[in-house]
Amino acid sequence: MKSTLAFTRKLVAGCAVTMAATAAHADITVFTDRAAFLKAVSGSATDTFDDLTMTETAGPLKRMAGPYGYQVSAATSDGGFYPSGAGSDIWLSGTMSSDVITFNGFSSGVFGFGGNFFGTDSFGAFMPDRTVVLSAVSGADSETFTLSNASQNSFVAFLSDHPLSSVSFQNMENDGTVYWATANNVVLAVPEPATWSMLVGGLGIAVLARRRKGRSRQTTTVA
Repeated sequence: MKSTLAFTRKLVAGCAVTMAATAAHADITVFTDRAAFLKAVSGSATDTFDDLTMTETAGPLKRMAGPYGYQVSAATSDGGFYPSGAGSDIWLSGTMSSDVITFNGFSSGVFGFGGNFFGTDSFGAFMPDRTVVLSAVSGADSETFTLSNASQNSFVAFLSDHPLSSVSFQNMENDGTVYWATANNVVLAVPEPATWSMLVGGLGIAVLARRRKGRSRQTTTVA
């Protein structure tokens, strides 16, 4: 009995160490193809921003992409937005060209985030071949991707093996050209079931070990 209990304790301790190490380091993958990204996840929903109007809009904004909620804010200006677009196709951009736009406050289970990113001018019109810098944070880990020569169809997404904390994007005015980093059709996604299995597997083993330990105690008491 002592041998069984000792093994159980070691198993639980090993699980705890493994889970702590896993939680501390997230693996973030960058996608530049929407179809490939959607194929890598089990569920997703898109926010088109088409309900916004092309007028100054106070932030932060609470948004929904299907069943998934999130918040988006702009800094370093007044935290507001000035959506742009073409006709009924509305795009999200900040009030100032220097704004860093951040998506966070995701619903639980959101491991992936992406969208179309490009530049717009002071009139809100598409500006070709601009550079957009994107960063994703998952726990203590982060990943940065620089999108060059962006078009309206340029797509970037991040997929983590842990829930995303935030995703931000901004311009890179390295040549003196003023432009606004802009987003459209952002996608929030949940992982494949296999990812969930890996995450809860350690917990399942720990619970099973605890139950076995409880049964051992009961057997000892009855005996």
